[in-house]
Amino acid sequence: MEVADRPHVIQVTYPCRVEDAPNGVRVEEVYVYRRDYAVTGEPLRYGFDIATP
Repeated sequence: MEVADRPHVIQVTYPCRVEDAPNGVRVEEVYVYRRDYAVTGEPLRYGFDIATP
């Protein structure tokens, strides 16, 4: 993945299939990745933040 700038956090969403949902209702999984500050050079490294809901 290529990211502009050097963000501290990257949030990725993934659409989920919902059975018998009313019109307009959608569900998405949310994944949060935080920058690894031990890596100071390019390419930056991000790790999955398990504590985020």
